[in-house]
Amino acid sequence: MGHQITKKSTPRRGSLQYYPIKKSQRPFHRLESHVTLEDGELSLFAGYKAGMRQAIYVDNDKDSPTFKTEIISPVTIIETPPLLVAAARFYKDGKSIGDVWTEADKNIERRVKYKPNNADFDELSKKASDARLIVSTMPWKIGLKKTPELFEVDIGGDINKKLEKIKSLMGKEINASEFIKEGTFVDVGAVTKGKGFSGSVKRFGVKIYPVHASKSRRKAGNLGAESMAKVQFTVPQHGRLGFNSRTEYNKFVLKVLNDPMEANIPQGYYRYGNLNAPAMVLKGSVPGSPSRLIMIRKAIRPNKKLGPTKVTLI
Repeated sequence: MGHQITKKSTPRRGSLQYYPIKKSQRPFHRLESHVTLEDGELSLFAGYKAGMRQAIYVDNDKDSPTFKTEIISPVTIIETPPLLVAAARFYKDGKSIGDVWTEADKNIERRVKYKPNNADFDELSKKASDARLIVSTMPWKIGLKKTPELFEVDIGGDINKKLEKIKSLMGKEINASEFIKEGTFVDVGAVTKGKGFSGSVKRFGVKIYPVHASKSRRKAGNLGAESMAKVQFTVPQHGRLGFNSRTEYNKFVLKVLNDPMEANIPQGYYRYGNLNAPAMVLKGSVPGSPSRLIMIRKAIRPNKKLGPTKVTLI
């Protein structure tokens, strides 16, 4: 597995943490787990990745050596237009028993064909043991595209409180300010950049052989034991790279921008343009290419409690 001839052994190349390495079935991630929700609290939100910048902020981590000093950090800008509640989905014993659709925006028909059937809400409510929202993104509000993404959102509380909340939200919009707060931690789920067909050096970090050591320099030196009569999946070889569903934990929300002009730049973000809706500023990087949908949830295993701090975008 990329061994050098001059060495008796070397560690394997490439992590086995994510196996099998599958191509994502859709251009956005599914975050199915979430923290214990309070009554009426939503489990998910979503936004579009605009790009990265730098920010100056006051470090409010008491365990940090730079506590109470200004530091510069790379940040990710995520545009968060409101979500539209398009339908309610009812479950009984873990199985779906029906959906109730409302008269939502016509652009949703680009993704799914439906008929408004609000009359079935009370009938399904009596049979259901659980219920969830089906929400739609609204990319047409920011001039990104017309075809939305649809996904389920869970609500906290027992079945009666869930039904009350769902009934009050049917056909209405949900804003990011109701879900995301400054100074908190969130988990993000996204699909990484697709890089197409790649060799084993780029894909797994295999050592490049010396010029006269082998006929091929950019591949593993050994494909496995001869007696096995097959090549195992752990051998680093060429193939597709990227476009995988990944979750990153504990992203710090530095700032929530209700005015998009605070984050806009004269030249616009590369391959995205400028913002037309509220946005959030996350410390560090986020998987995915510009304009990719980023799923956001409250941190499922937070390791710190910090709070809001003073932030200036540069």
